[in-house]
Amino acid sequence: MLRVKNTQLVSIEITYEQFAELETRYRLARSYRELDEDQKAIAILQALPLKSRTPKVNMLLAHLWQYGQNVENAEAISAYKEVLGDCPMALGAIEALLMLGVDGIEVNSLVVNASALPKHIDWLSSWIKAHAQLYGRDHLEASKTFQAINDNTKFHQNYYLLALIGKTLYYYGRYIQAQQYLETAVMVNPHSTEAIMPLAVVYEYNQKFSQLDKLSTHISNIKELNSDHWFVVAENCYAAGQIEKAISFAKKAIELNERNVEAQLLRGRICLQLKQRQEAISYFRAAQCIAGYRFEVYKGLYHCYVGMKRRDEAQAMCALAVRYFRNSPRSYVMFARVLLHSNNPLAKKSAKKFLAKALEIDEHYSVAVALMADVCQANGETQEASAMLKKQVMTFPNHSYFSMLGDLRRTLRDLDGALEYYTIALSIEPNDRRALKGVNALTRGGDKQDQDTSLMLSRMRDEEWQIDDEAEESSSHDDDDSDTYSDPFWQDLESEVIN
Repeated sequence: MLRVKNTQLVSIEITYEQFAELETRYRLARSYRELDEDQKAIAILQALPLKSRTPKVNMLLAHLWQYGQNVENAEAISAYKEVLGDCPMALGAIEALLMLGVDGIEVNSLVVNASALPKHIDWLSSWIKAHAQLYGRDHLEASKTFQAINDNTKFHQNYYLLALIGKTLYYYGRYIQAQQYLETAVMVNPHSTEAIMPLAVVYEYNQKFSQLDKLSTHISNIKELNSDHWFVVAENCYAAGQIEKAISFAKKAIELNERNVEAQLLRGRICLQLKQRQEAISYFRAAQCIAGYRFEVYKGLYHCYVGMKRRDEAQAMCALAVRYFRNSPRSYVMFARVLLHSNNPLAKKSAKKFLAKALEIDEHYSVAVALMADVCQANGETQEASAMLKKQVMTFPNHSYFSMLGDLRRTLRDLDGALEYYTIALSIEPNDRRALKGVNALTRGGDKQDQDTSLMLSRMRDEEWQIDDEAEESSSHDDDDSDTYSDPFWQDLESEVIN
């Protein structure tokens, strides 16, 4: 940057762009960025007059403000808007604005009103809408909008678009559908980390451990592993029960990229499983700063606070999740679990309303179905529970539903009917503990009802993570503790999102 101003140097700078002051400052700023000296990089670029800053300079400045040590979202938003003024098709700038919370309509107007906008890009408004829905936590609608782009444009079967559809379904909680799209994306482009990372998690949730192992083996053959690759290896180790290796590889993934959300969530899950709850909170909070639109962040924090018996924070986290994820059945189910652990009969009654809301959004959400059936059974509404489960097995012959139907028939002393349902459940899943317990109870004597299987609200294993609710159960049934959920803290939320 220390130059001698003379005629020859000026002529060189004019002739060769790479010697100009703007390009020199840009390269110097990138060097500082690689050294994690963000403030120096910003200072170098800010010395350039506003009018002389090119789109790539503004883009780098926006990145530094958005992801730097001192986050300046307002400055980042302004810089990204400058980029769109010159390059309305800068998809990275569009997505960054939406991620920073700028309204999708405003972003769309910035692009559509740009004079340099090319023709025949009807898909762009839908692309902006889909990303606005994604970062606005409306994940199911985002998947539908991306799917419409896939169906109605020349981007059909584009691997990046398929990965987006799969990711939004994964964020929503539809793991089987997500797996199909993510597998297709990887088939089209085996090196797409956009698809590989969520696919690894979905394989674990769907208990497709052999496919996950194959994916990890494929990754290990790559010479230079980046943060995304290390995460896949860590996820495979975690699924295989190799916790120490999983910790090591996840740590490597985070060291290479602190903004790897999946790696942060995995470390949080591992700490939670090891009952290192304070450390788990730090990882979930880190993920929240990067991706506050992910439900897993709030779910993880809820489990941490429950395990630490910090019930006020647990309640607050559930309420926050419901307000943020109003179109997701998972948030309502999580909140219903809190209410079901209360000794207050009004809270339990409200829990049923939240479960009904979850089923209104997605009538086939398995966890909501199971909990609602258990609530109905506990309230003596056996026929209602039985009808609901029979309706579900017509579409989704889930072994858990059949074992629950067996419990219901046993409650009514229909031993033959109970045995029939238990048998069906075991034919689908030979290790179904609830069905095995029910069969053992029948052999001990049909008239003796096993109370442990009549209601399993607090013992239901988490449907996605390899953790149980032992702490949740103990914290809600502690004889030395008063009912911490006695205050009607849920009523405002109930009137806000349900009534």
